Amino acid sequence: MGGKKGKAFDGPPTYEQLSSGLPPKSLWVLSLQNPIRKVAVTIVKNKKFDKCILFLILLNCIFLAMSSQEPNFERSPAGLAVAFSEDIFTAAFVLELVLKVIAMGFCYDDGSYLRDSWNIMDFSVVVLGLLGYLPGVGNFSGIRTVRVLRPLRTITGVEGMRVLVVTLLKSLPMLFDVLVLVSFAFFIFGIIGVQLFSGRMRNKCGVLQNPEPGCEACGYQVAAGFANCSSMCALPAVPVWDFGDEEDLCSGVMDTSYPAHGTGGSGRKCDLGTYCTADRKIDLPNFGFTTFDNIMWAWLTIFQCISMEGWTFVMYLVMDSVNPWTWVFFVLMIVFGSFFAVNLALAVLYVYFTGANDGDDDDDDTVAAKLAAEEKAKADLLNPDDVPVTSNNKLVVLCYKVAMSKPFENVTMGLICLNTVVMAAEFNTMPSGMKAAFEGINYFLFTYFVMEMAIKLTGFGFKGYVKDQMNIFDGFVVTVSCLEVLMGFVSSGGGGNYLSVLRSFRLLRVFKLARTWKQLNQIISTIFKSLASISYLSLILMLFIFIFALLGMQFFGYQFVFCNGYGLEFAAKTCPAGMSDTCPRHPDCYAPCPKALVGEWVTFNDAGGVGGICKRYSGEKWNPATRLNDFVEEEHMAWLGRSDYARHNFDNIYWSIITIFQILTGENWNEVMYDGMRSVSTWACLYFIFLVVVGNYIILNLFLAILLDNFGSSDDEDDDDEEEAEAEKERAAKEQAAAHKKEGDGSAGGRAPSTTYNSFIKENAEKADGGGDLKKESGEGGLTRSLSRSSSGGKHYPALDYNSLFIFSPTNPVRMFCVRVVCHKYFEYVIIALILLSSILLALDGPTLSKDGPFYPDTLSDADQKLKNAIDILDAMFLLMFVIEMVLKVIMMGFILHPGSYLRNSWNILDFFIVVIGLVGYFADGSGGDLTALRALRTFRALRPIRMASRAEGMKVVVNALFQAIPGIANVSFVCLLFYLIFGILGLNLFMGKMYFCQDMEAVGDHLIPENVGMADRLMTKGWCNQDLGAHFFYCPVARDPLYGNRRIFTETLALPSAEPDDWSCAQTKEGTPFVPTFASKDGGQYGVEWQCTPGDATLTKYGATDHFRLLSANNTQKVVVTSECEPRNYVTQWTNPRDYNFDNIGQSMLTLFEIATLENWLGIMYHGVDMTEIDVQPIRDHNPFYCIFFVVFIIVGSFFVMNLFVGVTIDKFNEMKEKQEGKSVFLTAEQRNWVSIQKLLVDIHPTKKQTEPEGYLRGAVFRLISSDHFDAFILTLIVLNIIVMAMTHADMTPLFDFSLFVVNTVFAAVFLMEAVLKLFALHPRAYFSDAWNSFDFGVVCLSVVGFTITVATDASATYLSLLRVFRVARIFRLIPKAKGLRTLFQTLLYSLPALGNVGSVLFLFFFIFAVMGMNLFGKIKVTSGEINRYANFEQFYYALLTLFRMSTGEAWNGLMHDCMIERECVLYRDPLTGVDTYLDAADKTWQDKDEKYWTNQCTPHPIGAILFFTFFVILCAFVMLNLVIAVILDNFQSNSQSEEAPVSKDHMARYTEVWSQLDPYATYYISASKLQLIVQALAPPLGINGLDRRRGKSDTQTIIMSVDIPNHDGNIHFLETLHALAGRIAGTELPEDEEVKIRGKIADRLPTFTEGGSVPKYTAAHYHAALYVQAAVRGFLARYQMRNKLAGQSDDMHSGGDGQTLLRQPGGEDVDSAED
Repeated sequence: MGGKKGKAFDGPPTYEQLSSGLPPKSLWVLSLQNPIRKVAVTIVKNKKFDKCILFLILLNCIFLAMSSQEPNFERSPAGLAVAFSEDIFTAAFVLELVLKVIAMGFCYDDGSYLRDSWNIMDFSVVVLGLLGYLPGVGNFSGIRTVRVLRPLRTITGVEGMRVLVVTLLKSLPMLFDVLVLVSFAFFIFGIIGVQLFSGRMRNKCGVLQNPEPGCEACGYQVAAGFANCSSMCALPAVPVWDFGDEEDLCSGVMDTSYPAHGTGGSGRKCDLGTYCTADRKIDLPNFGFTTFDNIMWAWLTIFQCISMEGWTFVMYLVMDSVNPWTWVFFVLMIVFGSFFAVNLALAVLYVYFTGANDGDDDDDDTVAAKLAAEEKAKADLLNPDDVPVTSNNKLVVLCYKVAMSKPFENVTMGLICLNTVVMAAEFNTMPSGMKAAFEGINYFLFTYFVMEMAIKLTGFGFKGYVKDQMNIFDGFVVTVSCLEVLMGFVSSGGGGNYLSVLRSFRLLRVFKLARTWKQLNQIISTIFKSLASISYLSLILMLFIFIFALLGMQFFGYQFVFCNGYGLEFAAKTCPAGMSDTCPRHPDCYAPCPKALVGEWVTFNDAGGVGGICKRYSGEKWNPATRLNDFVEEEHMAWLGRSDYARHNFDNIYWSIITIFQILTGENWNEVMYDGMRSVSTWACLYFIFLVVVGNYIILNLFLAILLDNFGSSDDEDDDDEEEAEAEKERAAKEQAAAHKKEGDGSAGGRAPSTTYNSFIKENAEKADGGGDLKKESGEGGLTRSLSRSSSGGKHYPALDYNSLFIFSPTNPVRMFCVRVVCHKYFEYVIIALILLSSILLALDGPTLSKDGPFYPDTLSDADQKLKNAIDILDAMFLLMFVIEMVLKVIMMGFILHPGSYLRNSWNILDFFIVVIGLVGYFADGSGGDLTALRALRTFRALRPIRMASRAEGMKVVVNALFQAIPGIANVSFVCLLFYLIFGILGLNLFMGKMYFCQDMEAVGDHLIPENVGMADRLMTKGWCNQDLGAHFFYCPVARDPLYGNRRIFTETLALPSAEPDDWSCAQTKEGTPFVPTFASKDGGQYGVEWQCTPGDATLTKYGATDHFRLLSANNTQKVVVTSECEPRNYVTQWTNPRDYNFDNIGQSMLTLFEIATLENWLGIMYHGVDMTEIDVQPIRDHNPFYCIFFVVFIIVGSFFVMNLFVGVTIDKFNEMKEKQEGKSVFLTAEQRNWVSIQKLLVDIHPTKKQTEPEGYLRGAVFRLISSDHFDAFILTLIVLNIIVMAMTHADMTPLFDFSLFVVNTVFAAVFLMEAVLKLFALHPRAYFSDAWNSFDFGVVCLSVVGFTITVATDASATYLSLLRVFRVARIFRLIPKAKGLRTLFQTLLYSLPALGNVGSVLFLFFFIFAVMGMNLFGKIKVTSGEINRYANFEQFYYALLTLFRMSTGEAWNGLMHDCMIERECVLYRDPLTGVDTYLDAADKTWQDKDEKYWTNQCTPHPIGAILFFTFFVILCAFVMLNLVIAVILDNFQSNSQSEEAPVSKDHMARYTEVWSQLDPYATYYISASKLQLIVQALAPPLGINGLDRRRGKSDTQTIIMSVDIPNHDGNIHFLETLHALAGRIAGTELPEDEEVKIRGKIADRLPTFTEGGSVPKYTAAHYHAALYVQAAVRGFLARYQMRNKLAGQSDDMHSGGDGQTLLRQPGGEDVDSAED
């Protein structure tokens, strides 16, 4: 910074400074002194030039956002402006390009234009934009699309964005490895899906419409039971099937079995008379795009499922069409793909981001210093002793004292809370008196806060007031409140929503509580710190959204308009000729009609009676292909109605951004993709897949990584004081320990093992019992040891020092008997067995055994009755057993009074509660108490399985982690509630009472569209909807009808009142004339149909004097008659609130917001808010489109920030507990942490057995073949080719193609069989099967052979056997060791499995408990058309578990909750006289007076109970337990990444193991000490010297060997001791004593020095090799001496011992032949 400031005083930079770094010549012509280049350099290097270009880019973005695909947009003023601006911006960017190329050169020299990657991006965008000006290209859409890339250039102009983009680019290689790992899963699941499900997801149950003559009885005749159906009947040549409103798929009975109706398939079976046959693709679920017909469609379906959006719908489709057990396929896919693979992407981004942030610590310190200075300034302001009052004005002094007084602050805080309570207490239909009272309180609060501001301004002065940012915040809120009050007075209470929004600003005062609420302060600080950290990420996200929004406008603008709803194949969205200027933006639906029928009302038979008036159109018509108007002489079409244009669309920049945001949240993104695919092209899926991958899995995961990083760092700051205190103790301990460290036997590295061995022996001699406080033990990992001692009877119970229950002394025989029983090693196993058996009974005891008629059978079958009796008896027995267990423990330990007693343990409290509840329920059941209370009590039995958590160690660790996370989770929950309260009150002000709508009772839940029934939008109000009990009537007047002129001209309809439901009587008076089928209508239709309707007496009496009826009476004195061209209709309406959401009170408002925060079904709520008009007025589509902003902002705050805090607190507590369990010290240096982690890795390293070449020429040759790398590469290539061939399977294969695949697969199977035979021959079966991969390969080969044999011998497909070939793809995992990044990911998966197993076991425990509770609470809930269906319910334990798993993924969990809150029409009552079933409301008490056998209560136990059940499950399992999965994966990925970067990594250890195995092929752990030098020479640095200068190899080897202490075990060295010493030479360092002890405990069992029970060997490998070196030196000396004597001709009788072999002996006593052995 200083340098920059210094330059400012030196004036502008010189040309030499500007041109430094540029090539000497540009374009081989222009030198640096060329005047043209000088001008270009001066311009380009000017800072204002970059700012100007950035401004042009932003301005260009505005014009790009103005563009549209709306018809005739190019002729509009906006279109002309956009076209003109395009030329201007293109010229400007070309000019920029030319200037830069002139100044920098093009590409040849260093520093030239294209040598910068950012300039390459700019160049590409500019050049592609110029292509549109080439002749013949014109306004080609592909070229226009390139323009949307221009905003990318903003990245080059913002440094922070560039840095973040570079970080993302650096993570791409590892993200690519994640993609490869996911691709493996895609191949596996895709091939399985194609093999099992291809061709099965296209069939629906249909009724044959054109049976052969005499075969009519074979149709849908359920009552007749096919009595007259001849077996000789056959399907017609072209069968016509009617599928009705059928949406579900089927597996049988197939149409090929017609006319018989057999057993059907394994999935959903069609009803009698209907057959399972293929439907049109457009009419299939998801328009036929959800299928496994080939590998590409399978991958698309799998990708949708892994995104966890709509995956259950796909699963239910497959369960219907194939088999209910296919849920296993989808659950495994979600577990691996969604829970693991997607979180790996988060782990990668987290590691890379935190690594990139390591260099920013200085900036953080600067920020922290600024914050500290601000806090000090605030403290100075708020301290009355430090802020003197210099004014002599008594009023100022008085105001100052009042403002600084504690009571004044407390009163302000209290009134803030009161203000919040008053605003939250409002509700719809609030009495006027309450409204007036609240208004008075609001004015009082407003007056007080104005007075508070005045007092502070007077006492502090303006400068003192604004020093505190909270005062500035208060001043802003008060100013807005004043504005609200003034506007209220001016508008006389009007102003509507605007005043509500202004009033909501008062809520922001609640943030003042953050000063006194520490946890709130911390979390809000985390959020604001994250805001600072993600500022540039937010810009990138906004840029990403903007670019994809522009792309979406280019590809899909005004394309999501459909006419499928009319059921007419040739119905199309269009604007008729001559109506280009009057057509709506979204064209209506028309159908061609015959020219001769112009003026007639045409009805199309194949559209279910849909029709309209046939009209002639002529003139200019919009051509969307050329985007020009073509002249059409004439065309004849009938208007069918409004088109169905999707709520999600890309019609303009606003809705395009909203749709992109929807996709980023993952909600219904697949529906947007399907609309894009069916309206544009199936390749449109690539746009949405790329959007989801980059937006959801990269950018939003990076956002979450930043939040997690800030969450962890904020906790670190909070713990600074505690760490400083601990540091003082640590330093004192180190100083004390240093006095005892001067023994000289432990240097860093080589001496570390000896120190470890000696201290370990001493530790064994001095080891003491580790008893202590139970709570401390549970936190430090000691609970496991204490539990193990108690189970063996070795633990001392403090409770045994006291009398139990005041009567049992410590030596009482009864009590001692209880002690022996409870402490027996089998006692806990018996209790566990009882818990498991009891849990199984709970799962079996479902609603189907309840005998709750009439819905369930009054009498059970013999088998079911026996099962029910057995369950009841065993349940009582288990309850008795648990009571006995409790009694034994109470007698042994005492009840509660003294230390160590029964209820002093939290797990015992849980056991006691469950047993007591069981006893109460048992006796209440016997006394015939209230059924609702019994139902609640029986629900508590579901808690029995949770007792397993105190007995299974792995589960106990996870549960302890959950308990430790409870305080943090509670804090986050309170913060969530606070934000929900704020947005909930804002929702009250915006939407309270305005979400009611008028619905047609025949289409419950759908808004009635006013124009469809002949009404203006504003006329459909609550009064109109409810008048006459909701009875209404509409018709289409013919030209001669008296009211023809009063009709709605566009829809040709007119609404008339009806005093009672169905009070109008209608009859068809004119049959009409049929017309033959044409290209427009395959079934033809009719025209000229007429109906006449007359009102009833009630309608005439009530409305006879109205204008319409007087006009009708004047025309016909006989009676009132209307004549209609379309079929008239009586209908009944109801003014109602949405069932699942509203903002009518604070409770409903906060529940709705919680559902939105979970990102489930929030779109329907948002669109309803957008349609909202006024209180008691029908919603109108897109009436307030900017209300979307409320929901978007809430999702950003309430979901992306607040809900992700659950992730942060869970992971933080997990890491904290893990560090405590592992005893990690925060005071270790980086070198010490590396040495600790390396030694931990050593524990898992083992030598591997290496196959040796067998004897015999032939076996040896085969062994060499199968052991060669070329053979492995050949087999791997065949595996890849085999997978490709398997992926070529698809539905509707020709016989030739099918046979070809069979032949190729047979060849592959033969090759793999030959491979297995060769390996068996060369390796011997015992050695062959000792390798797990070989065993797996052999199993796959055997199954392939069996499948081939069955297929050939029986002519059967044997699909289930050929499917097993898919498992060959697992052999590709052999490639993983060859790819470092992929290996890290795979090791993360493997190392995560134990911890994930513990988390999974606890998750299953919770699933089990909630499933049993759900069966007891909601097992009998009425199945409606909502989310509760035949697969998603709590009626059976199996489906309850599947439903809970679905909920844990977030899939429509709130829809299930609302279905389980049903209270209307849910009591099934069967009239005892007529036997007719009717549904009554729960509030209708008449059914309770009837005999129980006549009614079944299928209502909710209580709506509040349902809310608590579902919300608690979602928070616990979806936001806490599944976040533990993220924590485990993050931790293991970080550990693996750190180990890869350690001085001695796993790669080095793996190479060491490989080298050792060559010298120790049988994995004996020992080799001769003489071979140590071979190991050193074979290992690459840092462990060895391989690859270094060969000339120094001998001396380097000697240096390494002599610097390490490897114990010499009688001439041999040990595998682990050698590795430990070599690693210690590189990374070894002195550790604190406590860390040394912990490491010693982990590694000691693997070291021979201690397992053999002996002392540390006296000699080491260094001594051994030193003796060899001395021996070699002596031999050399003797050889030289003898040679010298020979040369001198002297003779010497010296006896040399032969060749000198026995002159020296090694310390072990063996002869040494050579120093080179």
